[in-house]
Amino acid sequence: MVEEDGPLGRQALKTRLTREKIINAVVSLLKEGGISAASSSRIAQRAGITWGAAQHHFGSKEEILDAVLEISHEEFLELMSDASLRSGSLADRVDVFVERMWRHYQSDMYMAALEILLATRGFQRNTPSLLAERQTRGHLKNLREIFYDSKLDDKRILEALVFVHCFMTGLTIERMFENKVPSMGRHLQRIKLVLLTMLNDV
Repeated sequence: MVEEDGPLGRQALKTRLTREKIINAVVSLLKEGGISAASSSRIAQRAGITWGAAQHHFGSKEEILDAVLEISHEEFLELMSDASLRSGSLADRVDVFVERMWRHYQSDMYMAALEILLATRGFQRNTPSLLAERQTRGHLKNLREIFYDSKLDDKRILEALVFVHCFMTGLTIERMFENKVPSMGRHLQRIKLVLLTMLNDV
């Protein structure tokens, strides 16, 4: 059994590690200098491979950037899958939800995703992509599990998520410029109170 699966396992591991190197290279370059710093040649150099090898794993730079967006989304969903978010009062769950969401928004992966979204905002499709639709379904599933006692319909519970997202993105951008946002604790507390009010609204 080990002999049969060994070579395939090693190759799969090598592929995964190379893909991780490429993604980590992009994230670090975006963090250091924004989208202009993440050129094809710099990505390859930072990952310690040729650009041809990077293309073998992803196809194009655009597909690498799309992968960063997807990974950021997956990390968010994973962070929100914890059992602690599915017990306690609604206020307790709102508190943990906002704190976890803010933790994600401070991660290098989200900061990289934000850089990509800001840089490509003028080139987004007018119709929702399959990726965006899948992400929306993932968010809705999580929200329904976490805030199971909210009577909001799907549209309004997603609206509540967008509200929190917009405020936290603004705070994240401010933090990018200022390094530290004064009164952050109070800002987060206000977000929690408004989100709780939205979830209780019928």
